[in-house]
This record gives sequence, C-alpha cells and structure tokens, in this order.
Amino acid sequence: MSKIMAHRGARNLWAENSAYGFRQTVRHGFDAIEFDLHLTDAGELVVIHDATLERTTDGVGLVRDLTPESRRALRLKGPDGALIDEGVPSFDEVLDILTPDTADLYVELKADQNGQPYPGMVAMAAEALCQRGLQARSVLHSFDISVVREIRDVAPEFGRLISVNRDWATRQGGIAALLAEVDGLVDIVGIHHELFEAEFDLIRSLRPLAATSVWTVNDPDLIRHWIARGPGYIVSDNPVLVRELMTEECTA
Repeated sequence: MSKIMAHRGARNLWAENSAYGFRQTVRHGFDAIEFDLHLTDAGELVVIHDATLERTTDGVGLVRDLTPESRRALRLKGPDGALIDEGVPSFDEVLDILTPDTADLYVELKADQNGQPYPGMVAMAAEALCQRGLQARSVLHSFDISVVREIRDVAPEFGRLISVNRDWATRQGGIAALLAEVDGLVDIVGIHHELFEAEFDLIRSLRPLAATSVWTVNDPDLIRHWIARGPGYIVSDNPVLVRELMTEECTA
C-alpha cells in the first residue's frame, strides 16, 4: 500500500505552508509532510512555495526581501482565498510543530525569482534538521540535479528526492535518460502523474515503484487509479481524501 504525503501542508484543506496546516497534518497522522524553503537576504529560512508573495499572501514583492518582522506581518491566504491570522512561518517555527511528530519530512529547496539556487541553503537546512535530530526522518529534494548533487555532497546523511514532470524530462533527454542519470544519486523520484501514466511501463521497468512518488493527485478517480498502481507515495493536496479512499479499497 502506498504511503500518503501531505503536499504543502495539505493546501486544499488549510492555508498552504501554514503553521495551522502543519498542526492539522500532525493531528491527522499522515505518513509524510511536504513543504518548501526559500532563503531571505536577512539569512532566514522561510516556508513558502513561490519566490514571490502575491499568490499565497496579502503581500507583494520577493520572498528574499522579507525580514522576520515583515513576514510575521503578512497574512496567508486559505484555500478559499480568505486571509487567515498567520504570517509566513520560518523553518524553525515549522520544525517546532513537526519535530515531536513521527511523519517523514520532505523539504523542497526552492530557487530564487531568477530560477537560481540560493547559495548555502542546503547546508543551512541540513544544520537546522540535524540540530533537532531529524536526519532519519527527513528527505531533501529539488527539481535541479545540481542541487540534489549538492545535498549528496554537503548532507549525505539525508535522503534525496528529485522531482520531474513532462517538460523537465524532455529537457533532460527523456525520462529514461533522467532515471539513468539519477540512479544511485536519489532515493526517490517524484513524478508528475501525467508523465508517470504516459510512461508507466517504462518507469516500472527501470525503477522499483516503492522508490517513486506520484504528484499531485487530488481528483477522486485519479486517486483511486494511483492507489491501484501502488507507487511508494501518493502526494496530494487533500490527504484526508486519499486516506478515505484507501480505506474504501481495503474494505471493498
């Protein structure tokens, strides 16, 4: 049976990458929780997906320009677009919530507004996790192969994942070429559901399904389909629904 990963703190249920959302994911006891990191020019790791503020907060501008005071003053948008009484959380604040739990942590190291990795972010993220003894529960990941190689070199004690969709695979010469390049480099390959479905037989012939995840699966019929397929992880913005449908499958 696939494990369930709450994508961006289950963003279809609670505000994306919010402290409240992470508290709720802990309460529900999902297998894994995924979230995103950026590095500000003030030297703070913050948990937010985009390199800009507009989509998920009431602010404007670049994430990297945030100070601790300005990120706390922002308000996050919930799934319905309404503002909640929380600002952008820091990495430390999120780890305060997640450390006592047992879920695996999938931490995506994002790029800046120009698509460039933040210098030093891998080491900073690894240090924060090591200080809390979270090495065995944590996987660091990126779309960027160079970042995943840096994770291997700087923080070899952590699990590694690379994400891929159809466009990215095409730029790497196809999914077979990408899988060959990352063989031995990563523990898990996270594959967008459209690419995974189109190349399922090929991918299964080249990599154990247990060493894959499928993202991001939210439609009930699509979830049922991937429950039957059985990748290592099903990544969803609504992990509550995934669990309900898994329970249905087990009792049918």
